[in-house]
Amino acid sequence: MSLEFYWTLPTSGDRRSRAFDQLGAGKPVYNANIRDLRGNAYTNFDYLAQVARAAELTGFDGVIAADNLDGDSAWIIAGTIAREVTRLKLIAQFSSGLGSAVYAAKQAVTFQRYSANRFGWALTTSEDAAERRALGDYIDKGKIAARLEEFLIVSKGVASQSKFTFKGDYFEVLDGGFGGPLSGLALPEITLRGTDEAALALSAKYADVHEFDLGTDDLDGKIAQLDALTDAEGRHIRIALKARIIPHPDGQQALTDARRAGFEGDSHTLTGDFLSLTDQFLTLSDRGIDRFVLHAPRSLEAAYQAGEHILPLVRASARKAA
Repeated sequence: MSLEFYWTLPTSGDRRSRAFDQLGAGKPVYNANIRDLRGNAYTNFDYLAQVARAAELTGFDGVIAADNLDGDSAWIIAGTIAREVTRLKLIAQFSSGLGSAVYAAKQAVTFQRYSANRFGWALTTSEDAAERRALGDYIDKGKIAARLEEFLIVSKGVASQSKFTFKGDYFEVLDGGFGGPLSGLALPEITLRGTDEAALALSAKYADVHEFDLGTDDLDGKIAQLDALTDAEGRHIRIALKARIIPHPDGQQALTDARRAGFEGDSHTLTGDFLSLTDQFLTLSDRGIDRFVLHAPRSLEAAYQAGEHILPLVRASARKAA
């Protein structure tokens, strides 16, 4: 499989987005050179759109709208960004406990219709009980995987069948299914996460992509375990790795930037100059990673640096190795 690179949109803001906050409604405009017909309607969404366009211009394969408790809705962001970029895949991260599986599937196939099948789901539920309850989700931690499986069964069922019936512990549908313009449309690509046996088994049965974090204990062993499970299911899925990246043309300056940002020595962060980061990506690829899901403290600048200077080197080396 060819290597894929996805960029994470800072839906809850980042250090760069503060400049856009100064341009919000009711704020004085300090830069007289700004000319925008919307006046004081300039918002942080304009920054997210810039990040997405940077990712598209520099060769990323897609963007992910992250689900943050204190951030904007991932579905809304993905939908609006779909009008800003024409090539990128758009993944919305959300929990299976925040609504009807049937309605989520209907929203998804509608999104597929209007985005030329560029939509994807990244399904994850916080393991923090307080965060779940803040969102109105009171499920016990031990039942999250079972509910997720039912969500996938129902959403796949109504999207693929005209008369689908299911009764489970968490979801129920009678003679469901989509007709008219929504019939015959595929569900989005599905990304799942997790490192325990239940999570890996669920991905082996249902996922198109399984995502690990950089710094996962025994990453090689987890990948091998997942490969064995998917082989037993007669399937093959992509392996994604989520990582923070702090790039700089000068390696020492990259280390300084990491230290200033509080990520020096962090196991979830890749730091270095463009050549060293290229080598790190290629090494991880050799270990079985098919997709990199990247984010950075200053999203816009880092997306440009990675896309312009690192991705071409990685892809050129990967082609030579093939």
